[in-house]
Amino acid sequence: MENFKCERCSSSGPLHYRVRSDEEPVWTLVCPCCWQRISQQQGYQYGGTRKANRRQRRR
Repeated sequence: MENFKCERCSSSGPLHYRVRSDEEPVWTLVCPCCWQRISQQQGYQYGGTRKANRRQRRR
């Protein structure tokens, strides 16, 4: 299974969220831990979920 790296804390995992906020205006792929912090910020926006096993399900 493929793992991704969080663009904020560099932790590796199979699930990341595409988010941004007023404090972090550039779209970023973050792990669930960092997502919790960013989701509390002003102007939070969610842009989707990236899952490692998605490619396996398509076959």
